[in-house]
Amino acid sequence: MAPRLDELFSPDRLRQNWQSPLPPPINPAPTGPNFEIHALCLRLMGLIQVRFKDATPLSSPLDEIKSQVEQAFPLVAQAAAAEAGQKEGIVALLEQLEELLWAMELSDRQGAR
Repeated sequence: MAPRLDELFSPDRLRQNWQSPLPPPINPAPTGPNFEIHALCLRLMGLIQVRFKDATPLSSPLDEIKSQVEQAFPLVAQAAAAEAGQKEGIVALLEQLEELLWAMELSDRQGAR
């Protein structure tokens, strides 16, 4: 038993453990209202891609919405609140997206018949 303990606690073996890279520090997940807005935007995009096999006609409207959300709700802590005009613009883009999704849904239903 003693040789095994000597082997486990040998300086060469311990030195290998000391020289191994440290695991990356655990950073808490970002939180806050702007992070939640970005998470919801990404979730919406993911749901659209799951629902529609060919979502390429929606790539431009989705990119525009993502761009507007990033401008209106930045993730940096010192960012100013979004202006009413920016929010209205995002709502208008979401309404246009809703109409496009509705039209694509109708098109899928017609194709299934």
